[in-house]
Amino acid sequence: MSNKMNRREFIKTSAATGAVLMTGNLSSALAQELKPIQLLKPQLDIGRPLMQALKDRRSSRAYSGEKLPLQVLSDLLWAAFGINRPDEGMRTAPSGGNRQDIDIYVATADGVYIYNAKAHILNPALTEDVRSLSGRQTPAVPLDDAPINLIYAWDGKKKSKTSTEAQSLNLAFAHTGFISQNVYLFCASEGLATVVRLWFDKPALEKKMALRPEQYITLVQSVGYPRKT
Repeated sequence: MSNKMNRREFIKTSAATGAVLMTGNLSSALAQELKPIQLLKPQLDIGRPLMQALKDRRSSRAYSGEKLPLQVLSDLLWAAFGINRPDEGMRTAPSGGNRQDIDIYVATADGVYIYNAKAHILNPALTEDVRSLSGRQTPAVPLDDAPINLIYAWDGKKKSKTSTEAQSLNLAFAHTGFISQNVYLFCASEGLATVVRLWFDKPALEKKMALRPEQYITLVQSVGYPRKT
C-alpha cells in the first residue's frame, strides 16, 4: 500500500485546513480529537423532596476530584437547562422570549464540551484542560480539583433587537442565575458539591475557547463530589 496521499485525499485535507485558517477557529480543529458524548436519558424518578433540597442548598469549594458517572452528568445537565417539554422545545430554566441564549460548556480534564440540549449530547469544543482558567479559590489561587466546571456563555446573536446592550446583559445574567440555581438544587438533592465562581480569567478563557465576539462568559460553576474530611 502506498504511503503517498492521493489527489482526492489531498484536496479534502487542504479544504478542511483552509476552512480552519479562514475562520481562525483552531479550537474546532483541535476538538476533532475528542469524541461526542451521548448523554443518557435523565432519571425523572430520583431526588429528594424540593423543600429538603432547598434546606441543604449550599456552596462548597472542597472536592474529592472523583469523576462524575455518565448518568449523574446526564441528569445534571438536563436539570440545568435540558428540554422538559419536547413538543414545544421548552427547557427547565426560564428564558425571556424563549431565546435560550445561554450555552453551557463543560470543562473537564480531557477538554471542553458544549451541551446540545435538543440532542442531549456533549459535542467537543476544545481538547485542552481549561479548569485553571475557569475557576479559582481566590484571584491568586487556581482551582483544579473539581472534575467539571460549567462555563455559562451568553450568545449575543440571540438578543432582542429592541433591547439595549445593558438590558440584554441584565437578562443574560438573570438567565444564568436560573440555570445555576437548578444546578444548586440538583447537587443538594444528589449529594454533590457546587459553587459559582466570579474569580476566573474571562479574557484568557474566552480567547482559549475561541468564542465568537458576540459571546460573553457570564459565570462559572464548579461541580463534583465533596471532599471527605
